This record gives sequence, structure tokens and C-alpha cells, in this order.
Amino acid sequence: MTTLRRATVQDSAFIESLCPGFGRVAPGFPRDTDLGFIAVREGADAGAVWSRLFTPDDPGPAWVGDDTRQLGLGVVEGRRGEGIGRALMNGIIAATTTSLSVSVADDDPVEELFRKSGFVPVSRSGSSTVMVHSRR
Repeated sequence: MTTLRRATVQDSAFIESLCPGFGRVAPGFPRDTDLGFIAVREGADAGAVWSRLFTPDDPGPAWVGDDTRQLGLGVVEGRRGEGIGRALMNGIIAATTTSLSVSVADDDPVEELFRKSGFVPVSRSGSSTVMVHSRR
């Protein structure tokens, strides 16, 4: 069974290990408006999801508006395919009242999880697709 707990500053290194570049994209995590969860499976951290509101002055990789949270998601290698990503996605969607956006690299299999969770492609940026889960 997968349980979720709120991510804290102590989880930053774990999140960075799952989402390389996290420290560059989301320095100072967690800010007051940040939201993140850690998935725990069999007593060990198994995945993470985090989200942040960015601004036009600091847009982030999947910026579509300052009222849309950008997110990152990662699951420990060896634990993929166990529903951990789905649990994290369900948790972040349930906990937010804003739209969510994400930048997904071409050929990344996680795109299917985002599609099944209601994200739709809205634009391209280099070799990535920006996808949005709308609350509107």
C-alpha cells in the first residue's frame, strides 16, 4: 500500500534525486505556496510530486500563467509500475484548487500517466510537450 505525506525541506535531496534539476527549477523548496508529497511504500520513500506557482518574471519550464502550478513527479527506479505515480498524481490533483502544468520530454513514458490523469497537450517547447490539467 502506498501512503502520502507532505514534503518538507528535508526531502529536497530525495526530490532532486528523482527530478534532476529540481534545485535549479525550485530553489528554496518549500516556499509558503509550494505543495509536495512523498509516496511511502513498505516503509521507504518511493516517489515524490511537487508543485510551485511561478511568475512571468521567473516562468519555469512549463509556465502557462501565474495561476497555474507547475509540477514535477518522480518514482524510484525499481518501484515504477506499482501505482506509486498514480497515487502521487491523485494526491496533488486532489490537494490543489488551481490548474497544473508539466513539461514532458518526447518519448517519456510518464506522458501516458499525465494523459490518463486529465492533462492535455497545450504547446511544444524544444523536445518537450507542455501539458495542462485544468480546474476551469
